[in-house]
Amino acid sequence: MTDTKPRPFYASPDKTYEEQRKCRMQDAIDDYLQDDKISSREVYEEIISCIDDVIHYHRAQLDRAQSVRTLMHGYREVPDRF
Repeated sequence: MTDTKPRPFYASPDKTYEEQRKCRMQDAIDDYLQDDKISSREVYEEIISCIDDVIHYHRAQLDRAQSVRTLMHGYREVPDRF
């Protein structure tokens, strides 16, 4: 299946989205490596933190989707009416 959605435009019309994405990552890496105030360990920890943010976001979305699916199957608490 081909992705037909338009990709965002960055940098130069002569570069593909994938090339532009790599340039953005290179810019971020250069920014970190050229900053003498940040250690290699801090660079590593910030990359891990960014990955953890993505994991937490998607886990929350998964939990929400599973909750809605459970409700759609009819599994829900019956309110106590007495």
